[in-house]
Amino acid sequence: MLHDATTPATGRTQQRAARYMRIALRLVVTGIVLCGLLAAVSRIVQPKNNQAEFGQSDPEAHGVLGEPRDSIDVLVLGDSESFCSISPLQLWGEQGITSYVCGTSGQILPLTRSLLLSALSKQHPKVVILETNCLFRPFRPGFALNRALQDKFPVFEYHNRWKKLRAEDLVYAPQTTWTHELKGFRIKKDTVAADPSGYMAPTDELAPMPRLGELYLRSIARICRDNGTRLVLVSTPSTVNWNTARHNRTQLLAGELGIDYIDFNMGSQRVEIDWATDTCDKGDHLNIYGAQKVTSKLGEILRATYQVPSHANEKAYASWNDAYARYTKQLAGT
Repeated sequence: MLHDATTPATGRTQQRAARYMRIALRLVVTGIVLCGLLAAVSRIVQPKNNQAEFGQSDPEAHGVLGEPRDSIDVLVLGDSESFCSISPLQLWGEQGITSYVCGTSGQILPLTRSLLLSALSKQHPKVVILETNCLFRPFRPGFALNRALQDKFPVFEYHNRWKKLRAEDLVYAPQTTWTHELKGFRIKKDTVAADPSGYMAPTDELAPMPRLGELYLRSIARICRDNGTRLVLVSTPSTVNWNTARHNRTQLLAGELGIDYIDFNMGSQRVEIDWATDTCDKGDHLNIYGAQKVTSKLGEILRATYQVPSHANEKAYASWNDAYARYTKQLAGT
């Protein structure tokens, strides 16, 4: 006569395992349903175009998505130092280079990474410039997690838009047809002199860099490498934000990552800024006069060192000539 070899203890173990499997399955199903709901709601509340009137955050930076596909050869990322120092339309007028500044005020590296990935969905630039002031901005892990959730589910960024939803938000898919008139640049005409005493004084010290920031820079470098674009770190002139200790740290890290570093504050690459006339706020940011000097130097480097092509005589880029003409009139105050 055969007997069941299952002991009471074994039976209880199997029951517990079955119960855990049921709980795990319910959690998986719940997670899938929740993700589906978040995706559906995100599609509804996400701005239907990349303009401020549609609720787009940082529309100037997202204006790159309104440029024709694969038309931007140089992408600039960073905080306000980037959009005050580098003028894409001047680069076009002097070198025929197409560029766009995806700069935002107080930009933190998780946002830098998000803007880069977003731009790469439509553009394949030959060079990505990262202005280095944002490397030293600290941020908490919670900010990085929140940014990741916003990228995956835009409802976390645009949840307040429910107050302004219209019928078309339920039907239309998001699109990106708008671009910034100055390609992300901001014209600053004010002049407030800076005190340059002690600016870039020699030292062997290394400025502390947030560990999370370094990790994000490594991620950004990897993304650029995987997409076949050249990442270049650039420090624009600033008596407030830049010093030799920061230069030393950035140069060391650039060497470790095998990426180029250009510092317009010192050495052979230094741009001769007149701190009595070329800053709009006592050396924190450059005004248009300082930006013109930096942009001219950068354009020469982009053409000579990175062989960024000129599209000046190509019919497909005729709109850049029109934008440049409007830009020169704006500078002249007409």
